[in-house]
Amino acid sequence: MKLLIFTLFTLITRSAFAVDNYNNNGAIFPDEQSANGLPYAIPCTNNDHGNSNFIVCTWLEWPRDIIAYDPTQSRNIIYSNHLKGRCIKGRCLLNDGSAQLGNWDRDTAFTVSLWYYIGESSDGKPVAYRNDGGPYVNKGKAVSYVEAGQLLWQFYQGAGVSEKLFNNTFEQRYDGGVKRFQQDQAKISEKTSETNPVKVTEASCNPQMDDDCHVNGKKVPKVALGQYLPTVKVDDVESAGGYCEYPVCYDSSDKPIGIR
Repeated sequence: MKLLIFTLFTLITRSAFAVDNYNNNGAIFPDEQSANGLPYAIPCTNNDHGNSNFIVCTWLEWPRDIIAYDPTQSRNIIYSNHLKGRCIKGRCLLNDGSAQLGNWDRDTAFTVSLWYYIGESSDGKPVAYRNDGGPYVNKGKAVSYVEAGQLLWQFYQGAGVSEKLFNNTFEQRYDGGVKRFQQDQAKISEKTSETNPVKVTEASCNPQMDDDCHVNGKKVPKVALGQYLPTVKVDDVESAGGYCEYPVCYDSSDKPIGIR
């Protein structure tokens, strides 16, 4: 697959005033002038309405304007953080044809967040991978659909998203909404307990690093923590005398018992 990773200056610029209301709800999100701080992968949602077929691969439902200085023009340029196009015969192209943003085997319109390309999850569903990783870049790791949901969930928590905004926006970011996501996580937890005989005695993640986690002294990708620990609810952990540190939770004896 020939995947064109776009730069800021391949995007169409506009002379309108920038619109940025992402931080109005108390959350602190990355500025998107680079991919720094964005989740490794996010789930896409399938939206089929009669003859209208499209997928949405964005980490927040509404777009915002990004401002960046263009040294070639000696001025600021303004562009949207949501990119639109169409997947045709397996190739997902921007509407103006200027770049390919991934591959998907269904002919469909798409919207994808800046710094992401569309790909396939390990279980055959559409997800968007950050353009410095994923299966099409540097032989990166493919994630399952529910793992992409977990990464987005953790991203929201790390940004301080309010409960109201959290529930409203995640409902539209995952096929089947929050209820289906919780069901999918429960299946993973059951499978993990049945197939993983490893007794976890130590687990932690460095909050200052994007992906620096260890289990029993061994470094593991953050997305793989679910292979070692089940998903737990923070309220249940705290009511039992435990506590949570993003993203690992511990009991009152400091033993790791799950991921939030």
